[in-house]
Amino acid sequence: MNLSSKLWEPLKEKLLDQVFVVEASLRLVEYDEEYSERLKIMNCTENMDLGRMRTTRDSH
Repeated sequence: MNLSSKLWEPLKEKLLDQVFVVEASLRLVEYDEEYSERLKIMNCTENMDLGRMRTTRDSH
């Protein structure tokens, strides 16, 4: 193994670790965006249900 290979191996490992971290971070961001979108939909649905409940309750 020459000097270039000896220097390249630790760098290559470090780069692979960084790629893993970036990929994991991107997946978390995607998951977070999907989760946020589901929460918005759920909140909107809950607000609609509450509005319907008030209307129904007020009419009795």
